[in-house]
Amino acid sequence: MKTKSLILIFLVCLIAGCKTHTVLSGKVNLGMSKQEVIQACGKPYKQSARYDKEENLQEILYYKEKTWDDAGWSWNTTTTNHMFVFKNGTLVAIEQGDEEHNKQSYNTLFVW
Repeated sequence: MKTKSLILIFLVCLIAGCKTHTVLSGKVNLGMSKQEVIQACGKPYKQSARYDKEENLQEILYYKEKTWDDAGWSWNTTTTNHMFVFKNGTLVAIEQGDEEHNKQSYNTLFVW
């Protein structure tokens, strides 16, 4: 019975670990300033800015995050695009853009 319990716990942990988890969106919270987001996430790869109809400054910081699929149990990676939207310097939206799934194919010859 003890062996079956250990196997069940192992399988649950293995299945729970087989996901891709992004980290950047977990480092920020709505209401943060633009400077706080840059301090937490680093320099964005791209920025855009405009004024809305009420003359509020709207800025978007774009970040790319590369993660290993299946929590590192695979050679495949996913690149996730994050967009952090600011209104007058305050973070008002956290959005996830497109994902790029990069499958690696390796020709490996095993010598026994």
